[in-house]
Amino acid sequence: HPSEVMDMSFANQLLSSIKLIQSKGSLSPVVYEIERSQDQEIARAKLESMDINIDILTEEQNTYLTGFSEGT
Repeated sequence: HPSEVMDMSFANQLLSSIKLIQSKGSLSPVVYEIERSQDQEIARAKLESMDINIDILTEEQNTYLTGFSEGT
């Protein structure tokens, strides 16, 4: 994998490990998904480090994207 992908993977592993340590004794023995907010935080930091900005959707674009629940 490219280094750009690997550093995001390592960041996710680190943040997940920190949350695991902070939650010691309060988690059930199941598989947990990474929170969307954590993924987004890492992605934003990576894009910022590369001086890349994400456009904000217009109301029309957002309506289009959420206007259907099944594939085309």
